[in-house]
Amino acid sequence: MKNFFKSSMYLFAFFVAGILFQISCSNSDSEKNNNAVNSTPIEKIVYCKWGPTQSIWICNYDGSNPTQIPINLPSNLRFNNVNGNANPKLSPDGQTVFFQVLNPTAQSTSIYSCNINGSNLVEVATDFSDQLWIGSAN
Repeated sequence: MKNFFKSSMYLFAFFVAGILFQISCSNSDSEKNNNAVNSTPIEKIVYCKWGPTQSIWICNYDGSNPTQIPINLPSNLRFNNVNGNANPKLSPDGQTVFFQVLNPTAQSTSIYSCNINGSNLVEVATDFSDQLWIGSAN
């Protein structure tokens, strides 16, 4: 009888350990889902507009709400207008725009980025003397 009781306790402890393990795994799965990157489409278009001044704009997919991104480049730089545009691209989260900048004095092209409100201008890659195209990772 003593061995039967001892065996029953071991089985019960094993059963409880299995249940606790399953609960902890399901909690970690839900935490992963809550921390996942939002994969909702951004539904924005970024494009160049040429006229008296060169500028980069953003709008909704249907063309509504066109907004100029107020980018202040240093005086010796300008948007690269090879083939008519600076080849702007949005980051996957839609918060950063990447574009080509030309330094006519050095005859080089660089990739710059900034927030979609025009702040935080950063040179990402520099000194490309050949043609440069910005691709997309997504």
